[in-house]
Amino acid sequence: MSEVIVKWEGNMKFVGIDEAGRQVAMDASQIYGGMNQGVRPMELLLMALGGCSGIELAHILKKMRVQFDSLLIEVEGKRAEDHPKVFENINIVYKLTGPNLPPEKIYHALKLTDEKYCSVSNMVNKAAAISYAFELNGTRFVYPAREE
Repeated sequence: MSEVIVKWEGNMKFVGIDEAGRQVAMDASQIYGGMNQGVRPMELLLMALGGCSGIELAHILKKMRVQFDSLLIEVEGKRAEDHPKVFENINIVYKLTGPNLPPEKIYHALKLTDEKYCSVSNMVNKAAAISYAFELNGTRFVYPAREE
């Protein structure tokens, strides 16, 4: 079981603390009285999605012996207009650089990441449609939407 605590730091600032003591500051936007002293919780969700899928993708590529020089993950979420303003659509683009990056292996690793191994994407996908693409040294490839 995972456990974290979230501690109020005053005003609209909170700090999330994991079991190892690592901390993440969160704050509300100024319209809610925040002071821009932390990440917005919904942004943190997008970061968690990018982090989880990035870890899984890198791990699978390592097992496939696919080496890359850099990996940048762009995650963009479109929220509903009405409360609770959940994410309706999320787009993720994985940008890899390096020599000899085989698109078919990257595609296969991304498919495993999306459909099987990334817990965050599998949980978020129940509430929001997630679309994927990847770029290899600047060339874009589209990953098809998950079939339900």
